[in-house]
Amino acid sequence: MSSSPADLVREFHRAFGLDARSRPTEVPAELAAQRRALLAEEAAEVAEVSVGGPLDRLAHELADVVYVAYGTALVHGVDLDQVIAEVHRANMTKRGPDGQAVRGPDGKVLKGAHYEAPDVTAVLRRQGWQPDGG
Repeated sequence: MSSSPADLVREFHRAFGLDARSRPTEVPAELAAQRRALLAEEAAEVAEVSVGGPLDRLAHELADVVYVAYGTALVHGVDLDQVIAEVHRANMTKRGPDGQAVRGPDGKVLKGAHYEAPDVTAVLRRQGWQPDGG
């Protein structure tokens, strides 16, 4: 059995008769609202334990966020692994010419002069998405 989050969530969706699409597509508003509520619920649970909560509970809640995010991507027919790879590629361009990151006062890595935004549209098009709905 694969331990890939995408494969595990796909197995869950198939086992329980949940929506799963193989090509990026818009979904009915009711389904989108359901996914939004699930994501919000899981994000709130992470926020609740992120400072001062026990580490095992934080790990559980983080896993739930990832699980629901992958499920939401599956419902929309998005290969999230490919999107994450593109976002990672873009994030790695935040380094300056010296290979160092520029950080804000809070420690956050900032977008430098060499930053290249992710081209998620191109990734989705390679997956079969047609933004005009055609």
